[in-house]
Order: sequence, then structure tokens, then C-alpha cells
Amino acid sequence: MKITHLTSELFEYEREPQWNGAHFYGNAKIHKVTVYTDEGLIGTGWNGGTASDRPQHLFPGYVDYFRPFLIGRDPMDTEGVVKALGTDLIKILGPAGINTQVLAAINIACWDIKGQALGKSIHQLLGGATPRIRTYIAGGYYQEGKGIPELVEEVQYNVHEMNATAVKIKIGDPVSGFEGDMERVEAARKAIGDDIDLMVDANCALDVDTAIKFAKALEQYNVFWFEEPLPIFDYDGHEKLAKETTVSIATGENGYNVPHFKNLLDQNGASFINVDATICPGYDVAADISNLAKERGAKIAPHGCQEIQIHLAAGMENHSVLEYYPVEVDPLRAEIFQPLMKPDKDGLVTVPTTPGLGYSLNMELLERYRV
Repeated sequence: MKITHLTSELFEYEREPQWNGAHFYGNAKIHKVTVYTDEGLIGTGWNGGTASDRPQHLFPGYVDYFRPFLIGRDPMDTEGVVKALGTDLIKILGPAGINTQVLAAINIACWDIKGQALGKSIHQLLGGATPRIRTYIAGGYYQEGKGIPELVEEVQYNVHEMNATAVKIKIGDPVSGFEGDMERVEAARKAIGDDIDLMVDANCALDVDTAIKFAKALEQYNVFWFEEPLPIFDYDGHEKLAKETTVSIATGENGYNVPHFKNLLDQNGASFINVDATICPGYDVAADISNLAKERGAKIAPHGCQEIQIHLAAGMENHSVLEYYPVEVDPLRAEIFQPLMKPDKDGLVTVPTTPGLGYSLNMELLERYRV
């Protein structure tokens, strides 16, 4: 089988502005990559579908650059695609950035083709460790007019209406400050009760001393994990923080390659690895990172668009939980991604067994928002 063509499409639509400790999120954006083959199989991958606000208007230029390297290649050789467009071009494009994110969409599309060709879901190809996986609801963002009463209403909705057994809120906003954020944590814990897991996420907004201050205060609220407390390359800081607290540290959503995670794990900087298959260059590298985490005794809890990440999250033996973005984060989510993924009464979701990716984009809807 050979790749014959590659296309790139952009879509953007308005969404209620929100932010975390360090980043502001405006309009929602999706970058779709489609890979065509000489045997009629077509694969799809994409970037976006979460709260992130990346400069996706730049992504099609990278697809144009990659296209000549891809035409004629075997899409089944997903590792070879990553090497040809990633490792072999590191002098030209650098080790990470937009290039690896676009490469991720291409790689995922090739995995979609591979799954169709072999009659297996990507989940099965990655190991198929569990057919169902627990979710946690990603939310608790800062918004204009959103105070503690609105936060309480949100997390209670997630528990009672979304069947959540775990919820996540943001901390680290400099306006809210330490005292304001701890009031948010206390209110969220009281609202959901002691039987629901509570995660907090600073999105790399803190320095070591402030992170340690937060971590010690979080211990009394039985926090499941403290996510991205520090800038991603502060390996020494992660090691120091992990030694100073009983709260588990989670990080990794902004990590692009295996050496980054090796450095982090060598210093015992995290117990949960939030690897993202659309940030590192696709499923091959994400699986290598997951296996490295397993060797070091860490679990994976992938970050990002759940329709992409579910195969990795449930496929690997050291799986933990799947991040789930509800329609409250992005109202169009319920219509864009098909079929609709929704937690069952026990808070778990079932992995699709359809060959390939098992999810598609609602193009009839997205056509209204084509860039």
C-alpha cells in the first residue's frame, strides 16, 4: 500500500472565553488531516477538539512541506513515517513544536489506515489492555463572572449529571492567588464529597516555592493529583516538589519526545504521565513514552481530545484514567465528534472496537466553520 495524497483543512468557531493559570483560550479550532492510499483506504487524524488555542492557521504550511516526503510511502509503516518526518528532519525543523503536532495528525491518520487494513481498532493495536476506562471531567476553568458558586454548580453537575467519579479544577491564576485558589479547592471538595476524586491543575504557572506551598495545603483535601505545577523542563524542581509532598504529581501534556520523559522519570518527578498523542508525534512515540513510564512505575493518564486519546489511555497496561472534556467546556463537542462518547453510570467509557480510529468528524456541521 502507498500514500497517494494528503490534505489539510481548518475549522474555527466562537466559544466562551476561558483561561487557566497561564493560558487564555478563545475560539475553538480544529485542524484535520486526511491521508489517501492507492488501495482506497482513507485515514483521518486531527489536532484540536479541546480547550487549547494553538496557531492552527500555520499548520497547513507544514502539511504542504511534509507532503513530498509522504507520497509513495507505506502508511502501515507508522514508525517509519515518524522517522522520515521527525528524526530525519530535526536539523531543519527542530526537535518539537508545530512540526511534531502536525506530524501527530499524520501519524494518527496512518494508524487509522493500519487499523482498517488489519481489521483492528487502534486500541487493539496498542495492546488493548482494558475494554473500558474510568474518566475524569476536565473543567474548573476561570471565566468572567464565574466565582465559587458557579464552580460549585459545575462540579456538582459533573458528578450528578455526567456520572463523574473524578473532576479537575484549575489553580494558578495570579489574580486569584494562593488564598483565592485554596478557597476554590475547599469549595470543590465540599461540593463533591469525599468519595469523588479531585484533581487540581496549575498548567505550568508556578515556581518551585509556590508549588510546594500549594502542595502542602492540598494534602488536607485528599487531592488525587497536582497537575503541571511547574514549567516542563524544570526537572530538578519536579524532583524537589515530589519529595516535599504526599500529593501525587502529574505532568507531561506538553512533552514532545522520549528523552524529555526519561529526564523527568529519572528524577522521580511525577507519578502520573499525561502524554498527549497529538503533541508528541503520534501513537508510536506516545506508546514508547507509556512503556517507559511503566518501566519506572508510573501510570499514564493521557491529556487531550478524548476521541484520540482513548486508544492510548485504555490500550497500555499502565493505564489510569482518561481526560474527558464535557460540552460545558465546548458546547459543539456533542455534535462534532461521532459517535458521541459519554461516561456510563459508573463513570467509565467503552473503547470502540471499529477498525481504525473509530471516531469521525461531523463534516456537515464543520463545513459551516471552514476557514
